[in-house]
Amino acid sequence: MAKALAIAEQECKQAGSPCLMPEHLLLGCLDDGSSPIKEAKQKSGIDIDVMKKPYIPSHENLSFEICEPFKIPISASTNLVIEQAISYMRNYNQIYLNEGHVLKALIKSGQTEMLLTQEQKNILLSVATVSRDMHLDLAGYSPPKKLYSDIKMVSDGDAERLIQFINNEFGNRWTHSIKHALMSKHPSIYIAEDHSGEIVGFAAFDIHQPGCFGPMGVAKNKKSCRYWGIIAACNPGKHAKKRL
Repeated sequence: MAKALAIAEQECKQAGSPCLMPEHLLLGCLDDGSSPIKEAKQKSGIDIDVMKKPYIPSHENLSFEICEPFKIPISASTNLVIEQAISYMRNYNQIYLNEGHVLKALIKSGQTEMLLTQEQKNILLSVATVSRDMHLDLAGYSPPKKLYSDIKMVSDGDAERLIQFINNEFGNRWTHSIKHALMSKHPSIYIAEDHSGEIVGFAAFDIHQPGCFGPMGVAKNKKSCRYWGIIAACNPGKHAKKRL
């Protein structure tokens, strides 16, 4: 995201604008070089150089403010976009703002109406602003001989509190698939507990399709600690597809 913001500020200066506008933010996000953005641009036919020409914003009566992490003033509309992007980030229980959050906020707030076609917006939303499947080769991975004492396979008695944990930490987007998996005799779901017995993380595999790893997640206040070991405990096999 730092690269996208730097590009946006450069576009703002080159345009002679007194403050950074949403269109500068859009150009920065589209020119940052990340794989999802490249894919979306290729599929939608977006040409950044062409995009710069037809839209010349009026700089009259602009209200602007200083806002971190920007090094130059930003417009009120840009500030609103950033606030909406942060809201998306928090809804996903994430701690870092990325281009996907900002692009979604730009599109949903109507700031791209004069710059993108509806088809281009739809492609950006479906490719560059959603979670993605990433192939993960586990051929050389050896699972630990002994699991952590606080990581275990889920049991019938854990079902209700696992659902509550997922809803509290990540919203309800995984609730249906986890509930469906819990109905099986031996659900392939692991949970991690803290010293008091509270669930602080979970990981599942094979609940969408064989060899598919996920969903998974760790409580926001535990993301920097050893509970990521739940991923190792939940190794589904030699080859897996990881769903984030």
